[in-house]
Order: sequence, then C-alpha cells, then structure tokens
Amino acid sequence: MAAKKLTKSYIHVPRKHPFIGLTVGQQLYKMADKYPDKEMFVFYVDKERFTFKQMKEKSQQFAAALISKGLKKGDTIAIWGANHSEWIVAYYACMQLGVLLVPMRLEFPSSTVVALMNKLHCKAMILTRSPSNLVESAYECFPEFKNTSADHFKSASCPDVEFIITCCVPTLNLSSKRGVYSYDEFMTLGNETDMDNVIEVGMSLDMDDPCCMYFTSGSTGMPKPTVHSHHAMLNNTVVFGFGFRAEVENFDCDWDSGRFMAGITFSGGLFGVFLPLIRGCTTIVLYPIFDAEIMAEAIQNERVTHGIAMIHQIHDLVNLPNIETYDFSNFKLMCIGGSIIPYELQQKMNKLVQYTTINFGMTESMILFLGHPLDPQDKLDDAALYPVGGLETKIVDENGRIAPVGTVGELHVRGYSMFKYYMYDDVKTKEIKDHNGWIHSGDLAVMDKDGFIRIKGRIKEYIIKEGLNLAPAELESVLYKHQTVHAALVVGLPDERVGEEICACLRVDKTDPPTEEEIREFCRGKVNVKLIPKHVIFLDTFPVTATGKFSRIEVIEIVTKKLNL
Repeated sequence: MAAKKLTKSYIHVPRKHPFIGLTVGQQLYKMADKYPDKEMFVFYVDKERFTFKQMKEKSQQFAAALISKGLKKGDTIAIWGANHSEWIVAYYACMQLGVLLVPMRLEFPSSTVVALMNKLHCKAMILTRSPSNLVESAYECFPEFKNTSADHFKSASCPDVEFIITCCVPTLNLSSKRGVYSYDEFMTLGNETDMDNVIEVGMSLDMDDPCCMYFTSGSTGMPKPTVHSHHAMLNNTVVFGFGFRAEVENFDCDWDSGRFMAGITFSGGLFGVFLPLIRGCTTIVLYPIFDAEIMAEAIQNERVTHGIAMIHQIHDLVNLPNIETYDFSNFKLMCIGGSIIPYELQQKMNKLVQYTTINFGMTESMILFLGHPLDPQDKLDDAALYPVGGLETKIVDENGRIAPVGTVGELHVRGYSMFKYYMYDDVKTKEIKDHNGWIHSGDLAVMDKDGFIRIKGRIKEYIIKEGLNLAPAELESVLYKHQTVHAALVVGLPDERVGEEICACLRVDKTDPPTEEEIREFCRGKVNVKLIPKHVIFLDTFPVTATGKFSRIEVIEIVTKKLNL
C-alpha cells in the first residue's frame, strides 16, 4: 500500500527485485545449466515430459533448422494450433534467433490468418498436431498445400510463405522438394555449423530486441500484432513469479519447488512459457483441449502447487459433480485471469485451494495489477487490485489531467513492461502510446487513497469473453450483410461462466424474419468463433443518444430485462 495517503490518482510502486538483463535464450541457457535434469514442462494430455536440458537442446535443434532455411533476425513465421511441445520448442528457437513467432489463435477464421500472414510477411507456417480440423483449415489458407508437386512450395494467397512444417499429417508423403516438412524431418535439417550459429546469434541479441508477439483486437475486429521485448517478458514474469505480487511481504510462495498449472493457451498467455525461466519451476500444460475433469486430475496427479486459469475454466472446475473426490492438498494458490471473479465463484474456489486471487492486464502492457491473499479484507471484498512493482499508474480526466482520488477516469500506465509497437502500424501505436511513454488503456478506473485500483468499465466497446477482447464491430459488419437485417448492435451481457456473453440485437425485415439459429449459422465461418452470439434478440426500435448513435447502455438494459438476467 502507498506509504502516504494519496490525494491525486497517481502512484509509482517501487520494484523489490532487480531486473534481469538477459534475453530469453540467454536465460534458458543459464537455467539449463543450473537445473539440467529437472522437469521444465509436463504436457499432461500428450504424456510428454521435458527437462530444462532437453528443452534447450530441442529448441537449439529447431533453431539450427531455421538457420539452414535462411531465417534470420527480424523475420517472422506463424504457428497455428493447440498447446503441444512443438509450440514451445519453436517458440524458444525463434527467440534465440531474433525471429518473431506469430501465434495464430485457433478461433481465427482462415481469412484472418491469411490477412495477418500477408501483413506480417510470414516466411513459414507451423501446424501443430491438433486440433483434428486444422489441416482442412490450412487447405483453405493454402490450396497448394493439398496437391502441390512443385519443386518449391509457393502459395498464391500468401506469396511470402516459403515452407510449411506440419506435425498433424504423419501419413502425408512429405518431401523437402515441396517445401513441406514433417516436424521430425525438419528437425534434421541443421548441421554443426548451423548449431554454432544458433549459439553465436543467441548470445549477440540484446535484451531490448523484439522477443515475441501477441495479438489483441482492434476496433474494426482485425487483431493487432503487439510486439514485446525480452526485457519486458522476463521481468513482468518476475513480478508474477515472486509471490503473485512481490511487494507484499510474509507470504510463503515456494516457486523453486513449485509445479505451475498453465490453464491458458500459449497463443494468449505467457506465464506458463516464461515462469520456468525465472524460478526453475515446472509448468504443467493442460491443453490441447480444456476439460475440467482433466484439470482436476492433473492438479491431483502432478501435485500442482500454483496455477492460472480463466473464469470459465474455474466455473467448470468448481462445479464438477465429483470435485470433492480429488486430492488438492498441494494446491496453494490459483490466480484468475480475464475477468473479475464473482464473489460466489471465489468462495467455491477457496474450498479447493488455500488462496484465490485475480489479475488485470492488457496485451500491450501484460500484468498491471494483482490482488494478493494478504491484502486488507475490504480491498479483497471490493475486487481492488494493486499495481505491480516498477510501474506508474494514473487516472486522468477528460482533459488528460490527473484526477483526484476517488474519481473515475481513464487508466494510463507506464513502465518497463509496455509493448514496443504494433508491427507495421505506427498510426495505431501512436494512438495508444503517447510521446511520454504512457499507455492509454481505454479502461475506466478509480484509484483510492491507498493506491488500489478498481476497474469500472471500458471506454472501448470490447466484450471480454473467456479472457479474450472481442470487438463488436467485427460481428456487426457481418450481420449487416444479412439480407433481412436493417440494424445491428452487438453487446456483452454478464455471464457467470465466461465473464461476458455475446448478444446480437437486430431490427429485421418482418416480412421474412430469420430465426435465431439462422443468424448464428450465417455468422459461422465469417467471424471469430467466440463471437457467434449466444443470444439473438429482435427489437422493433433501438434507443439512440443525443448525437444519434445507438445507445449501448440502454440496449443492454432492455435485453437484460427480456432475458431475465
């Protein structure tokens, strides 16, 4: 808590632990030397286990193969698929070379994947071993992938792509002449010279170089590629890894012998990837497919001590009919990401784990605020979060001035964990990151006199479902293409399981009105699958604001009553 009571909504929290001045690759080498035979990753569903030494060697082997194919610092390659060991191997390999791995989320439509790969000039695509329909989706992106017999792979839709690595088609007759490799075949391409070059390049990189990329959603619905440095990724993880907020003393959080459960996909989360590099703990990977029964089983069988999960996963876990039969005696702390956890759900979780806490962050800044089990009870009850060490936070009014404490305004943050830029988009970068380095979050928040933050809403019209920021405009633009739709407004409605659920509000032609299911079917394949509306509400008129725009607030009130929420 702030040493003195605040009067203005500005706080800088000192950082307790020193910065790590290495790159991810350099830190991996260090930890592999320190813990060569200790488990680094357990892929629970795949029944695969990797020590620190094995992960270092595998990733160097993959990096050597990338060098043999001419990849160099600044290049980009895409990966598409679920959480498997090949994801991590490729990720660490790219970070040792200064190559950016572009993580395509499974819910992206094929058209979005193609658009992003072209925008980012991806030179290759990696397909993981699941899900089962991934190959068909890849055929939609690259028709040549199915039938090509050319000497070199060439895609009309993605002309920058030079080769594909596939882990999901072991029976395909693959040949390097076609530029299509199986994972095992690709791992053999690098020679000793290439391996020497991996180490040389890895040691020459700087901590402020671009390290990795994560996608967020823009106001038009097209995901924005957010680039982060090695320094930002490693040091933001330090905050998370030293007791879920290092500035709070007297909390026993033994990470060195910890077993961390990663309940978030690699394409959308970082802690499962980076925590072993910081504390030498073991990450237990649950995916490729989330299942609450598998989560409970993994917590018991792998003696999980700490974890992070999204609100919908926690909902499913605590509501398992046989949850009391599992042994959670080692499970100490669960951090909830993506949404503010309802009090009732938190109480259920507290029966399974010693402590439950929440976090808040942005793709552009990573973790900003954390709850802590030792926070004052009134702060915990009010879902108030405290800034992590090393960051500055302020709340500004409509004129951009720092607001008095207790006043709602826009949340601005600044510090070491801020993103570098949106790749190939200087305009949007400058829209959110000002010349003084402040990130304008677009979130409404209030700071109290102790420096705790309460999130009050969003200036932006994002809907947060299962921890993902979803843009209503993406679905609205598709709905307007339906021949019977005259007006469309997409809003988020509170949902106990996923945080917010999608509701499409429509004014349609009454001569031939569509059904709710017809609307959903019309949207499938055209938008992110998470945007397919659970609720479809037909309205005769839409309330409007004084400026003539549809009033989202009033529409939410109307549909909430209609659905008895």
